[in-house]
Amino acid sequence: MPLSRQTLRTHVSGLRAELGVDVCTLYLADPAERSLEIVATDGLSDGAIGARLSYDQGLTGKVARTDGPVAARDIQRHPEYFHIEGSDEEQHKSYLGIPLHHDGALLGVLVVQTREKKTFFARDIKALYSVGRTLVDELTETLKQAG
Repeated sequence: MPLSRQTLRTHVSGLRAELGVDVCTLYLADPAERSLEIVATDGLSDGAIGARLSYDQGLTGKVARTDGPVAARDIQRHPEYFHIEGSDEEQHKSYLGIPLHHDGALLGVLVVQTREKKTFFARDIKALYSVGRTLVDELTETLKQAG
């Protein structure tokens, strides 16, 4: 049984509060299609749910493509910025995204954003990886229990 959108939203809302950011968004990966889909967000417009982008699009695609963290202090000025129509993300300035793995495979990308320009430091990246691991563990356990 797949996780409900509400369960995923609850997870990202908790992470947003824990990290003290304005946006937390979970993208799930489709490695066969080399694409990412927004499955949960707290801070972006609900109209963004279901939006897809390829691994070649935007900062989030770069996270998937490079399999590493990506940070930007001013996302609109970043050469790889890609606007997701209907997301209302244009009000946010800074970005940090990390890849999420399960059993060595890319599961998705976890992204946080802030309205004010922010420089993300190593401690911020470590904190996001920490909550990202917790999120993957919780999601994996929920899937196991569902059968």
